Amino acid sequence: MARTRREVLHWPAVIRELTVAEVIDVTPTLRRIILTGDELREFAVEGGTAAPYQSEGFDDSVKVLVPFANDERPPLPVQGPDRLEWGAAGGRPIAKDYTPREFTGDSLALEFVRHGHGFASGWVEHVQTGSLTWIVGPTRSSLWPTNINAAMMFADETALPAIARLLAQWPSDREVPTTIIVDVPSEASILDMPIPDGVAVKWVHGREAWVAASRDVPWPMGDVFTWIAGEAGAVRAIRQFVTSERGVPRDLLDATGYWRA
Repeated sequence: MARTRREVLHWPAVIRELTVAEVIDVTPTLRRIILTGDELREFAVEGGTAAPYQSEGFDDSVKVLVPFANDERPPLPVQGPDRLEWGAAGGRPIAKDYTPREFTGDSLALEFVRHGHGFASGWVEHVQTGSLTWIVGPTRSSLWPTNINAAMMFADETALPAIARLLAQWPSDREVPTTIIVDVPSEASILDMPIPDGVAVKWVHGREAWVAASRDVPWPMGDVFTWIAGEAGAVRAIRQFVTSERGVPRDLLDATGYWRA
């Protein structure tokens, strides 16, 4: 059995120096940061040319490189035409993965949950327009699977950018009944998103409610693509249930712990 039914595309590893153009509070707990810069396009590096930014999967990730406390810049990897040399600038930077929410060609939008946890939380709270920011990736994109009968998706707020991107880019000819259960802290954190025909979104509040909803939701027949992302402990509980009780095979399951409580 193949590891996944999702076609995987690979991109060169490129570090890009970008500028914060705008900071937007989408909800009380979700902050959007718009990045711009010439390095979103093809640009010259020592020994060749770095590829332009590319991202084809709804759940792709970029590494955001965050300065250490009291530093203006993180130690940056050295860019070659097709690879990065990490640690060449006096240590490895703090680099955390985030989903690229939207790319227009001239700007890249990232969204961050303001939960006060993690290395980047302080940066997210205090970032200002005009600040420099460095990203690496995506280095791979996993496409929506083909030959499935339905999709079941479970996301907490940290995975909401991926869900929002998926729905915003939903093709008009995609006829796959899809149920999405999203955990956010309160009604104030519910995100206004386009809901395509055939897609149902249910909002719950709290880890226990999220895990319970995954067990209570009616399960469709046939080959069901199952996608789970959020707090690692809850993701593990949902994954165990859908594999043991719903019989989801490995090649139709994507489960990722985005953070730990």
